[in-house]
Amino acid sequence: MACLGTGAPVDSPTGLGMDYHLQNLKTGETFSLNPNRTLIGLAEHADVRSSDPGSYLAGLIVRYATGWAIHGLSDNPAATYNGEPLCIGRQITPRHGDLIEVGEERFRFMSPRGQSTTTSVDKAPTPSLFLYVRSPDGHEECRSVDHDLLFGRLNVCHVRFHDTRLSRLAALLAAHDGQWYVHVLSKGPIGRNKRAVTGFARVEDGDELQIGPLLVRVEIRPAAATPAKTDENPTHSEDQGPDDSRPDTAASTDGDGKTVESPLSLEDEVKVNLASIRASALRLDYWLRDQTPTPPPPSHGISGWLGAQKLKLNRFWYDTPEATAARGLRAAEKYDEAFAALDRAIRNRPDSPELLRELYRLYEAIGLLDLCYRPLRMIEKLATVRGGTDTWVLETLARLCERLSKDRGGMCDRAVSYWSKLEKATGVSYARERNAIRATRTLEEGGYSKQLDE
Repeated sequence: MACLGTGAPVDSPTGLGMDYHLQNLKTGETFSLNPNRTLIGLAEHADVRSSDPGSYLAGLIVRYATGWAIHGLSDNPAATYNGEPLCIGRQITPRHGDLIEVGEERFRFMSPRGQSTTTSVDKAPTPSLFLYVRSPDGHEECRSVDHDLLFGRLNVCHVRFHDTRLSRLAALLAAHDGQWYVHVLSKGPIGRNKRAVTGFARVEDGDELQIGPLLVRVEIRPAAATPAKTDENPTHSEDQGPDDSRPDTAASTDGDGKTVESPLSLEDEVKVNLASIRASALRLDYWLRDQTPTPPPPSHGISGWLGAQKLKLNRFWYDTPEATAARGLRAAEKYDEAFAALDRAIRNRPDSPELLRELYRLYEAIGLLDLCYRPLRMIEKLATVRGGTDTWVLETLARLCERLSKDRGGMCDRAVSYWSKLEKATGVSYARERNAIRATRTLEEGGYSKQLDE
């Protein structure tokens, strides 16, 4: 797989493909920008070296199909762009004359054609991204990503692993114009589907990345896919049955005012099938409610060793074949078949977090928000009886309860409780999230909250 952004820059009507180079205002030295990767910082492999000891890598410059972009890579306040901090997660479109400062070094963006007038380009919505990160010991972690993500050993990294096989700043996962890309920040390449990437490459659904010792599987949910709306009341979702009153055609009027029947669109077909899925999902929900997670085997003796090995293998493999099959059916919008596969598999293996997680994603994709709680709650119970804590499921439950609280007042307290559990498990303060929930509830009730965290 060839990396994107190679070759000479191409002129475009909007000016986004214009050539750029950097000029060191202190020494007068000029640096040509490699569209595949230009790194600025103190690192030995940086293309533009700076003398500031606080910026191992301050920024990354690349050229996407729609134009150049700068990514901030440092939390050092001495790294600025036009006087503003070039912080992690910041993405900038450069212009002729813009100034980058890294400590005492000052670099100016220069174009042979001078200042170019550019027209704004509408940015495509960023699709949702889920990452499954597995470390060499078999431990895996699921992350929902809505911002640029740094991999490496430094404290500024979002995915940090203390292993010398992982570079201090190894890779950047970033969104641009509705697509996700992985950028190599280290000396050596990283792997994408067992092929080397040395600059950057577009990331697609199902890709597997090898970043040092970390194995990262990517799941991308298209931003254009909107959940089908339903008329159910989340407060009493268990008592509601399917709605079979919808017709098989949609009515419209022509220019003479006559009614014209036309086939339903794909979105309407999903709404029709949603009733039967909901009926079956409610039966599965009742069944899951009665299930009790099995405690782990004793930790002593040969049976304890065998049980520990089994749990380790379960953690080592990302997916069961059933979960993989259901994910493919969901991606193909065959929601009935996806649910049927998960229903059978979960009744045979209710202790599989992978299957329950995929069930949650299916419910969320088709708009059965009120049914999302049960599979997540089961994953939490499984983690508890096995003596661990799943931080992903705690955060997901907190956000889900917050969404459900708009129609179910009791969910506010559950959301606050889950944020507190997550704070205890991670040591990170979530007082802001708790206060936001309480403030929202207070505003809806027309009062003033005196229960905010200090």
